[in-house]
Amino acid sequence: MNQSGAAANWIDDTFENRFFTLLTRICRQMMQHAEQIKAAGTLSPPQLWFLKRLYDAGAPQPISFFADGFFSNLSNASQMIDRLEAEGLVYRINNPRDRRSKLVELTALGVERMHQAYERHFALAQEVLAPLTDQERAAALATFERILALFSDQNAPDETCC
Repeated sequence: MNQSGAAANWIDDTFENRFFTLLTRICRQMMQHAEQIKAAGTLSPPQLWFLKRLYDAGAPQPISFFADGFFSNLSNASQMIDRLEAEGLVYRINNPRDRRSKLVELTALGVERMHQAYERHFALAQEVLAPLTDQERAAALATFERILALFSDQNAPDETCC
């Protein structure tokens, strides 16, 4: 084996590489399942997340409320709102506290479709994750929560300077 082949094997075998490779493969599998679900006429995971987040808030919300999680900025959130509004699942209303802004509100159809999609996504998750033991489930959640916190810490502003 030449040196470049040995170096490639060493790099491929690192925890970080294996972790991100596995995570990428898991995400790809989740997207394939999401496409199957969407083809069956239900909401995509981002659409479901958006509607559920609005539903859980219990009141109309500004667009900025959605510019995190699946949506990285206001433009992405606005595009999602446009799509959901075109399907009759949400609508925009005037913000009574600020004439310049709009709030997003769920329609009755939006609530109905959210519940249907949630049931379908939940059933799929139960089917896929059923073989995991309680200990594996707890460990997976703890690990993902810890990794997410590490990314959040990495992206936090450095308060030691200036």
